[in-house]
Amino acid sequence: MKIVHKIRLEPTVKQFILFNKSAGVARFSYNWALAKWNELYEAGEQTSEISLRKQLNSIKKVDFPWMYEVSKTCPQQAIKNLGDAFGRFFKKKSKYPNFKKRGIHDSFRADNGPGTFSITGNKIKLLKLGIVKLSENLRFTGKLMSATVSRRAKHWYVSVLIETEVKPVTHKNQGVVGVDLGIKSLAILSNGEVFENPKALRRNLCRLKRMQRRVSRKVKGSYNRRKEIQKLATLHAKIRFIRQDILHKLTMHLAKDFKTIVIEDLNVKGMVKNHCLAQAISDVGWGEFRRQLVYKCDWYGSELIVADRFFASSKTCSACSFYYGDLTLDIREWVCPCCGILHDRDGNASQNLKQIGTVRPESTPVEMEALAVSNNSETIVCETGISLWHKTP
Repeated sequence: MKIVHKIRLEPTVKQFILFNKSAGVARFSYNWALAKWNELYEAGEQTSEISLRKQLNSIKKVDFPWMYEVSKTCPQQAIKNLGDAFGRFFKKKSKYPNFKKRGIHDSFRADNGPGTFSITGNKIKLLKLGIVKLSENLRFTGKLMSATVSRRAKHWYVSVLIETEVKPVTHKNQGVVGVDLGIKSLAILSNGEVFENPKALRRNLCRLKRMQRRVSRKVKGSYNRRKEIQKLATLHAKIRFIRQDILHKLTMHLAKDFKTIVIEDLNVKGMVKNHCLAQAISDVGWGEFRRQLVYKCDWYGSELIVADRFFASSKTCSACSFYYGDLTLDIREWVCPCCGILHDRDGNASQNLKQIGTVRPESTPVEMEALAVSNNSETIVCETGISLWHKTP
């Protein structure tokens, strides 16, 4: 299994300058190769990233001698990245590659070749850059595959790709947990746990707008404008880190502590088209939550069940399976007209999701009939093959 560990670097002033030069060489090589690729394609010829790397190696000593100031892996790995980008494009997984711009996603990569990079304790040794101090030690052990150095705001980070083995853990709770995602609270679990939403963007929105106005008032190309852009980028990074922190803690808690996890299949792309809720939904990061939970469940041997997108988890009574169709979004608590139980909207949804994990497709007909009778309901199979309870008319 391959794991990426991202660590902040603490370079010296000289190393900081070399980082900028290395990212510049990588960006130039990528754009040069993309321009050549487009030129050959218009001429009706075919090429590959291997031939482009050989061509650059043959001319860089005369045409681009400044490339020798940085590691040889910077231009080579950049052209390899272009080859991967075209591979994804031909498989219709991404759009056609674009030219890179300075200051946007600045990065360069080192492979696992001899002498390109090595890590000892809290220090990493990079070719032509020397020994750079890490803010923390590498958490994982295994074969080092590659190291990508990237810039975010005013800091540089290294993402180390490691081939290692993650052994499944013994979960504290061997049962099922339902997870209902929200805006007021980030997640409500069926066992009563509530994870609050830090609202990173909303709490920093006024400051963010003020800094954006200050940037717009500066003269383009001036030193003062660059300083304000740096401050603005630092605030954007802070907002992102706050959101990532709570999502990593939540997904790690679920994957390590629960054997079976049930979540909803949310149409996030469709929901953000509602301009009244788009900012709040984007601030929560539902899509990132699911992405992290999928690979962490794979790490620790947990089972992840995704409920049907059209399953009415909030409008269905978790006690008697009565469907309350008149429930609107502004109603946070409601009383079931059938059994009279007071429900919290999000807590009730998490309980219904838990029931989906309890009634499994592999359950025998006798077991499912007994569960249905005990809940005064009938069982039907939805499009995903998951058996659900619905109130018998």
